[in-house]
Amino acid sequence: MQIQIDILLGTYNGEKFLDEQLESIFEQDYPNFRVIIRDDGSTDETLNIISKWIGLNPKKIEFIEDQLGNLGPSQNFNRLMQFATAPYICFSDQDDKWLPQKLSEQLNAIQKLEEKNPGMPIMVYSDMMLCDKDMKIQCPSLMENDRLNTWENKPNRLLIQNVPYACSTIINKKLLDLASPIDKRALMHDHWLALVSSLMGKLWFLDKALLYHRIHGLNASRDGSEYRKEVSDKISDKLNNSNFNNYLKKQTTQAEAILEQYEAKLDKGQIKMLKDFIALSATSGIKRKWLILKNRFFKNTFINTAKLIARA
Repeated sequence: MQIQIDILLGTYNGEKFLDEQLESIFEQDYPNFRVIIRDDGSTDETLNIISKWIGLNPKKIEFIEDQLGNLGPSQNFNRLMQFATAPYICFSDQDDKWLPQKLSEQLNAIQKLEEKNPGMPIMVYSDMMLCDKDMKIQCPSLMENDRLNTWENKPNRLLIQNVPYACSTIINKKLLDLASPIDKRALMHDHWLALVSSLMGKLWFLDKALLYHRIHGLNASRDGSEYRKEVSDKISDKLNNSNFNNYLKKQTTQAEAILEQYEAKLDKGQIKMLKDFIALSATSGIKRKWLILKNRFFKNTFINTAKLIARA
């Protein structure tokens, strides 16, 4: 019998694209999966779309109803993680479109890693095709478009810039149990999971684009925050140091949460690195630059790292 995969799908006012994403999930060439959905307070037709798909696939969809209201994307997925019981878990955005082989390719990759690393918490993430709202491909590789360094999956690099997008990942139950609960101070659920896997498990890149990642004006992930301002090419954003300091404060606050939750499981070097990173928000000038250089808290490109150090 095939191993089951739980697909966690968080929705919020997703009527425009949800049908297409659910259709792509149910067209997977790996059939043994369950979709667990929690809506975060939609006011459009999202709930009716979900109801339609439950009617079509009543044994394959579990809809979580609670009285918790709007939690935001990170905590919505944290809530969904509480209901995952399968050996492997994927995360789905409401507005993407998966290639038919996404589940089978990622399952194969993570199982091979488990054979080499038995009992270890593991995350595998893939590339994505970057698309506009009409699903026209803008770039065949989001990793190349965003200049993300997929071979530096180390905690010191991930603290300053996350790489994996949750919608492109598969994790094992070992990682889900270790990473739960996701602290409310986490920037995003994918950033939290990536840090936990890199600190105490295995984080690996599958160099294949396995989904279409749609970018539009209503994305609920990394697109409306200081993060986008920090990676923006706009001169006004580049020169605005408040964006940098605001986002750095959120990053160091996330690191504080990681340290509080996992200090007993980390070695002395990892603890020292996290404390140095946390100290960035309380320092400035030469001391902050030294902490960045000493710990190699570098961004994904030389140019962005140089800008980071110059602004620190």
